[in-house]
Amino acid sequence: MMRLFIALPLPPEVEESLGKIIFVLKQKRGRVKWVNSKNIHLTMKFLGETDEIKLDGICQSLSRIALKHKSIISIIDRIGGFPNLKHPRVIWAGLRENIDRLEAVASDVEAEMAGFGFEPENRPFKSHLTLGRVKDNSDLHELTKYLESNQFPPERVLFDRIVLFKSVLTPTGPIYERLSESLLT
Repeated sequence: MMRLFIALPLPPEVEESLGKIIFVLKQKRGRVKWVNSKNIHLTMKFLGETDEIKLDGICQSLSRIALKHKSIISIIDRIGGFPNLKHPRVIWAGLRENIDRLEAVASDVEAEMAGFGFEPENRPFKSHLTLGRVKDNSDLHELTKYLESNQFPPERVLFDRIVLFKSVLTPTGPIYERLSESLLT
């Protein structure tokens, strides 16, 4: 069994920009587990523990999906929190532009993965990049005030491939390995 997920990775220059933002946010008080900037991605579907016997079929499905979609340019333009910035559980960077195209890729991934027995998501797809997970809401005032009062400089991002990732959890954070990559046409 392997812990798998499907995502659109970020170009290195966008990872670097988000890493700089995370560095600034780390200086604010609050118990947040910040994501390593090299691990930030746009999740299409979390598969979880998956039998290796499904691997070839999943990779072939992702190749078919990639052939149906062109590269997508979007804009990262804000930072927010789920469910909100007053009591966040997740700190994220939000996307705008071509969201419908990102949703179409996610919808195709959902449909294809249903054929392998993966349960469909019970909530709508939200185009966001997870920057950190809040461990404790009790000391977030400085961080949330900073996020509410500072603008995020818009950054163009090119999504040009769909990747099947293997995730290995370690005490220092997850390690991601790319098992397959399919270029969007």
